[in-house]
Amino acid sequence: MIAGTGCNSYQGLSGDYEHSFQIRGDVEIPQKISTLMGYRIKRVTKDNRNATAIALADVINTAKPRSTSYDLLFVGADGLSSKIKGDDLTGCNLAYTDQYDWELINELHPISSQVKNLREIIVISTNCEDDKNAVGINDQSGYRSTTAGNLFLSGFKEKRIFEGQSQLNEKEVTVYTTHEIIALDDILSYDKEIAVFSRDGSVTFDKPGDDSFFEITETGIDYTAVDKTQVIDVAGIIADPPKFSITDVASDTIHQLEKGNNVMVIELDGLGWQMLETAKEKGRAPYLASLPAQQALSVFPPISPAGLAAMITGTTPDINGIAGRGVMDFNGEDIFEKAQKLGKRVAYIEGDVKMLNTSVEPVLSVNEGAQDSRVFENTQKAIADNNQLIFTHFHSIDDDATTYGPYALENMEQIELVDRMVQQLVKDFNGMVIITADHGLHPTETAGTHGRVCSEDMLVPYIMIKGGQV
Repeated sequence: MIAGTGCNSYQGLSGDYEHSFQIRGDVEIPQKISTLMGYRIKRVTKDNRNATAIALADVINTAKPRSTSYDLLFVGADGLSSKIKGDDLTGCNLAYTDQYDWELINELHPISSQVKNLREIIVISTNCEDDKNAVGINDQSGYRSTTAGNLFLSGFKEKRIFEGQSQLNEKEVTVYTTHEIIALDDILSYDKEIAVFSRDGSVTFDKPGDDSFFEITETGIDYTAVDKTQVIDVAGIIADPPKFSITDVASDTIHQLEKGNNVMVIELDGLGWQMLETAKEKGRAPYLASLPAQQALSVFPPISPAGLAAMITGTTPDINGIAGRGVMDFNGEDIFEKAQKLGKRVAYIEGDVKMLNTSVEPVLSVNEGAQDSRVFENTQKAIADNNQLIFTHFHSIDDDATTYGPYALENMEQIELVDRMVQQLVKDFNGMVIITADHGLHPTETAGTHGRVCSEDMLVPYIMIKGGQV
C-alpha cells in the first residue's frame, strides 16, 4: 500500500539503529543488519502509520541463500517465530520503529508473519541436495542430508560453556558462552563410533559421550568430540565407520617394500563398495568377487585428485593440500619417493592426463575410446621391466558410472572388462597387490556423480593379496 496520512512513529533513514538483527542459516554470507542505508527505500503504511521500509528480498539476497528453494524463519526478541516460503517475497518489507524496533510488514501474508522486535532471520534450505554445504548423515537408517537452517528449525538446546575467570579487587567473574547444541541421539543412530568429516578435508573419529555434541553456527554445523576436539564446519558423518582407509595404501606399500616384497597398487577409479556389491550380484565381477575385500573410507571431498593424493601420501586433504580440482602440488613425500630411497625401481601408470605433480613422471595412456586397455598394456610392460613398485590407475569405471549411472548396464559391463584385466595383472605380478578405489558414485536422475559424504561415495573396497597365484 502506498503511503498515506496519519501518525508517523517510524524512524528516519540515516545511521545505525539501537537494535540489529541477523540473517544466518543456509546462506553464504551471514549478515548483521542495523540500518536501512544501502537499500532501496519505499514508503508503506501499516495501521494508518507511515513506514520508511526496505524490501525483504533485497536484504535476503545480500546473504546469498545457498539453495534456490528455501524458507525464512523470523525470530522475535520474545521468542515468537513465524515461517514463510522464500520463493515469492512480493509485498514483504522491513522497517524500524520506536515501538517495535525492527518490524516486518508483509502486505500479502497473514498478520502472524509480521514479527515485531525482529532479532533473527534463519534461511532454511528446502532442497538439501541443492545446498552445496548440506551435511550428509549415514547411519543404520541409510543416507539423508540436513543443514544448519533445518537443524535450527527442528530444535536445539542452549548450553553454557565455561570460558574462564578473572579477578579484580578481590572480586571474581566467571565467563560463559551460549551455544545452540544438538545431542547426537537426536539426529544420528550408531553403535560405538562415528567418523566426522570437515570441509577442510580432515576426519575425526570419536566414541561419543555425554560431552559430545553438534552445534549450530552462523552458516553450518560444528562438532565437539568427547576429548574436546572440535570439528569446524562439518561436511558429513558416517556411523560405525570401517577400520580401513584409502590412506592406508601408503603405509601398507612401504611396509611391504621394507619387508622385501614387490608391490603393485591397482586404483579402480570410482569403484565404490556398493557398486562392486551390485556387480558381484549380477555376475559382472567374478574375479574381484573371489577376493577377500574389506570396506575402506575415502576422504572428503571424495573426488579423484583428493583420493589419489591420500593414497600416495598416506594423509588426508587438510594435510596434503589436495582438497579440490586444479591443484597439482601436494605436501609431503609420496610413495614413489620413499620407495626410491629404499633403492626400489618404480613405475606410475596413469590415464591420458597427469593428475598430480608426483616425484616420478607418470606413464600416460592415451587411447581414445579404450583408455584402460592402454593402461593395462603399460602396466604389463612395467611388470615385464621388473619394477618393484607399480601404481596403476584405471579410469573407465568412473567415466561410465558418471555417464550412465553407477548401476547401469553399461557400467556393469565395463566393470566386467576391468575385472578380467585386473585378474591378468595379478597373475603376472610377483609380489603383494593392493586393489582399491579413490571414491564411489551415487546415482542422479539420469547418470551418476560424487563429492558428498554418503556411503556410496565414501565407502570403497580394499583388497590386499599375493600376486602370481591366480
